[in-house]
Amino acid sequence: MVKKIYFYTLATFTLFIISVIILNIWTYKIESKTAMSITSSYQYNFVINENIYNRLYLIKNVLNKYYKSLLTNKIKNQERLIENDTDKLIILLKMLEKLNFKNYKPFLFKYIYNFYDEDIDIIKNNKIIISKNPENIGKRFDYKKICNPFENYGKCTVRKESKFYLIKYSPAYHLIIETEFNIENINKSDINKNILSMLKSIPGIIIYQNDKKITGEFKKDEFYFFKRFKPLNIFFGFGIKYSKIEKLSNDINKEVIKALKPFIWTVIIIYLILIVFFYFIFFTHYRKKIIFVEKVLEEYSKKATTDKLTGVYNRRGFEKALEKSLCQHFLIVDLDNFKYINDNFGHEKGDEILKEFAWLLKKYFKNDIIGRWGGDEFLICTNKNKKQIINIIETINRHLQEIQKKFDKTLTKKLSLSAGCCDNPNLDIQKRFANADLALYKVKKSKKGNVLYYKDIDYIKIEINKENR
Repeated sequence: MVKKIYFYTLATFTLFIISVIILNIWTYKIESKTAMSITSSYQYNFVINENIYNRLYLIKNVLNKYYKSLLTNKIKNQERLIENDTDKLIILLKMLEKLNFKNYKPFLFKYIYNFYDEDIDIIKNNKIIISKNPENIGKRFDYKKICNPFENYGKCTVRKESKFYLIKYSPAYHLIIETEFNIENINKSDINKNILSMLKSIPGIIIYQNDKKITGEFKKDEFYFFKRFKPLNIFFGFGIKYSKIEKLSNDINKEVIKALKPFIWTVIIIYLILIVFFYFIFFTHYRKKIIFVEKVLEEYSKKATTDKLTGVYNRRGFEKALEKSLCQHFLIVDLDNFKYINDNFGHEKGDEILKEFAWLLKKYFKNDIIGRWGGDEFLICTNKNKKQIINIIETINRHLQEIQKKFDKTLTKKLSLSAGCCDNPNLDIQKRFANADLALYKVKKSKKGNVLYYKDIDYIKIEINKENR
């Protein structure tokens, strides 16, 4: 069947090509005189406008050189700003070291996220421990693939394609700081201002930018020609007397339309035949197969967004579901003492616990978005209020203890659910994740089996408790 389709398709296009060749040969002699008259008219038109085209091309070449010069200076200034920002971060690290501030990770993450426009990763022992993008934390980072700061007194810079990289070594905490900036994000307002200023100084020019006229006036008796300066979407041009080319333009249009009519009608008829042919093939012979393929693709799509073990969303599925839904509370939850279960009762028992835990989440967070982030860590997006969430977590904790009693007689360490929550829906997903993750970290350090909201974190109290321990 596939061979037949190939044959029919090949035969159809072969006939199409042969038809076009025959048509061109047949119309060549008839349209030769018309083509000659069009050529003559075009040459005359070109002579009239030659000076304007040369002028436009000259201006465009000057603008390109001036733009590249301005952009180069702007990039160098941005690179200096990035280096200053990195130096400030190193100074901050040194200050934290002198103050013997050991719990620097959450502090630095919040500091970088709020005060830096660049993407910054802080590396220790070839692993990212702090990043503006939480997804990068824990990943391996080979700085040598970019540049090696130890070969250049603890600092190196490099520009690759459209990105600028700066890598520095900070003796404080023995950390490597990698700063990355996309050059395309540079503010070009100053460059735009200088380019427009140059163009405005040219007499008789008309300038448009983003469909808005900047300068110049149109005259009724003139015809205008424009060129585009693509980097800043600027159109500039000049006019010539319309009376010189009005009659010429009308004649050329008539001749072109007359010459193209046979070809246009031939193409229309051939395309109509092809459309009918392909419609018959696909919607008559292959309709069932197309429906079957769509069902298979739908099943694969579902598998690609679902966690195989627990049946909830995986990371990809959770992020897609979150894009289509709005929810007030963003929770990160995990099982306390889950490692104790795996170590003492085996990973099969651990998988059973994860399945039952996911079932409990789906039961009590019904109609909410639930996903497995990894291991025993799950994400929940819900519109339930704070009191409902607290009650649900207490209920799930009671169920977890009942489940544990069935196979663990000693109850050396009790299974429980801890949760961190961000209830600000106006933040982007990365910020909500970071806030909820910090709240989860705090609740697991203070009192497991509870839920803590990011806005309720008492930083001073937590730090005092650590010092007392």
